[in-house]
Amino acid sequence: MKVCQIMAGDEEGGLENHFVELSNGLLEHADSVIAVGHAKYRERFAPGVKFIALDLSGGRRNPLLLVRLALILRREAPDIVHAQANKAVEMLARIRALVPGYHIGTIHNRKKSTGMFSHMRTVIGVSKGVVANLNHPDLRVVYNGMKAYQGEALGKAQLASRFGLDPAVPITLSVGRLVPTKAFDNLLNAWQPEHGQLIIVGDGPQRASLEQLIVERGLEGRALLAGFCSDVRGMMSAADLLVFASHREGFSYALAEALLCRLPVLSTRVPGAEEVLPEQHLVPVNDVPALSAALTAVIADLPATAQAQDELFAWAAKVLTVEHMVADTAAIYQSVPGQSAL
Repeated sequence: MKVCQIMAGDEEGGLENHFVELSNGLLEHADSVIAVGHAKYRERFAPGVKFIALDLSGGRRNPLLLVRLALILRREAPDIVHAQANKAVEMLARIRALVPGYHIGTIHNRKKSTGMFSHMRTVIGVSKGVVANLNHPDLRVVYNGMKAYQGEALGKAQLASRFGLDPAVPITLSVGRLVPTKAFDNLLNAWQPEHGQLIIVGDGPQRASLEQLIVERGLEGRALLAGFCSDVRGMMSAADLLVFASHREGFSYALAEALLCRLPVLSTRVPGAEEVLPEQHLVPVNDVPALSAALTAVIADLPATAQAQDELFAWAAKVLTVEHMVADTAAIYQSVPGQSAL
């Protein structure tokens, strides 16, 4: 079986990791794997993956890009064409009459516009929440999986020393791009000095406004923006809690990382988190007082918070791995009409 993965983005995050790791993992399940995406990702693919560089980050209605994509797919003639996320799915939908193979789209986040998925024969969601309102005859769910961490697991003293913090005071992490959907402004407005110390890991266009908010709220020394950190998994080993204030998610890679590190999580009620976290560790979206109260409760008894998620940590160790994600995806390919066993 020949499988082709398509991604239209050019950024760095969970989608991009999913695209690369799924393509590489499928080498053990398919006769041939092709990946079509931006040239910047070329070196991340295993030698067995046939990578075809095509910058699809421009307009999804660009006729030149659509023609180039159609020509590539007609030339390669894959059995399975699997588009990752809304933009790639919409582009595949626009050229579907010209493209051979069985068409699959994966939805990575809950968005208002999902009509393009109606043109896919099978739709995969990275959580139950992202496909909950989608009307389609063949919906599947495959959770994001993480590679085993190969880096250094930091101790709490190391983490505190790096950022000039007190190792005797609780340290909470929050991870994500500094963009409105992550609602870091809500998190900072919910944060109180008695909650301890907050490290926000990530970068983005809201950095300046968030720095100003830290000053306005008098949180210097209690909240800081760490920027991009390549060793987030190592930092999680030393932290006491991970918190999400997001307006929306699909199934956050940071959530998976935390659970695999046995780091307790508090989150707004977004897809992914709402499916796996205990009810007492979920708060309404965009409710700053509720988030603040929940932070007070969980930080007051961190051992109890961890104990309440103990079974979840065990589940994550089995399910939230790249191997499990790849195997589940390969099983879907095998199950579709007209395809023989992989």
